[in-house]
Amino acid sequence: MKVLQVTTHFNMGGISGYILALSGALKAKGIEVIVASSGGDLESDLAKCHIPHRRLGIRTKFEFGPKAILSGFKIAGIVRNEKIDIIHAHTRVSQVAASLASMITGVPYVTTCHGYFKKRARGLLDTWGLKVIAISDAVGKHLKDDLGIDESRITLIYSGVDEARFTPCLSRDEIDMVKKGAGLKEGPVVGTIGRLSSIKGQKFLIMAMKDIIADRPAAQALIVGNGPEEASLKTLAGSLGVGGSVKFIESCADTYKYLSIMDLFIFPSIKEGLGIALLEALASGRACIASRTGGIEDIITDGVNGLLVDVGDSSGIAGAAIRLLKDDALRRKLSEEARALVRSKFTLSSMADKVSKLYKETVKG
Repeated sequence: MKVLQVTTHFNMGGISGYILALSGALKAKGIEVIVASSGGDLESDLAKCHIPHRRLGIRTKFEFGPKAILSGFKIAGIVRNEKIDIIHAHTRVSQVAASLASMITGVPYVTTCHGYFKKRARGLLDTWGLKVIAISDAVGKHLKDDLGIDESRITLIYSGVDEARFTPCLSRDEIDMVKKGAGLKEGPVVGTIGRLSSIKGQKFLIMAMKDIIADRPAAQALIVGNGPEEASLKTLAGSLGVGGSVKFIESCADTYKYLSIMDLFIFPSIKEGLGIALLEALASGRACIASRTGGIEDIITDGVNGLLVDVGDSSGIAGAAIRLLKDDALRRKLSEEARALVRSKFTLSSMADKVSKLYKETVKG
């Protein structure tokens, strides 16, 4: 079987990371994969995995605009030339392009819904494909209740992570080097990883740092990511008097290095389809504190494998962090349960098996 994965760009981020991991896992199971996008930072990672990339002029936010339509024709050409069996689209714009390519070639397409969508023109034109993968129960409910997708078309397949990639054994010296490179001193580190956007809620971690530092003066926060909120987050940290204790690091592929130096992982999202960064933190054995929202509740059971706080509750984040920093036994328990959860429910191999099965069923019709 030959699959074409289509997305808008291939820069660092949740969707690109999902496609990269899924494509590698599918290839290991004997499925040929080609990725089509406007390109980006992670193209070199595709090359390392020997996964071909085809460039599209699809970088746009207008799902029914000229770039999406022209890309549909280009995808149709790729499908014919490469003898593609199924198209898998991952973003609003790429779904529209894949829909057009499917109409031109007769090759079926499926989509993955990675988060939450406004209905917009989707109320008039359905571009979800024959099957749509929901990455969490919350996303599946959104597809059915808010977007009117028939339940028979929705398949729940949790995103998976390669646990082995997030359990490297760094020596004490290596950990010290990573901390030094991030501008951190001695003392506990609470951190988060994700795009610096308002929906990710990093401001609530920064607000919580005031109370955390009051209890643990040596505590520091590490925020890994790029995005439009960077300047305002730095300004907020300065205005609260915690700027010297909050460090920012640009997005990188080797997130395990920064996870390895975190005593706690904070995931303060306002809205979240599932949360790959959270899964990676759990796989790395971090004790995690996360917002009680969306697909996060498919992952974290409060008090069992992590702690949950209400959305936007910076005091709750601070209280949970102080509690865990003081309670080594609870931190170890959450860490052990976190790794066990990933092994049982969120493995990359399991995700690839289920996606492969969906492809085969779709192609057979």
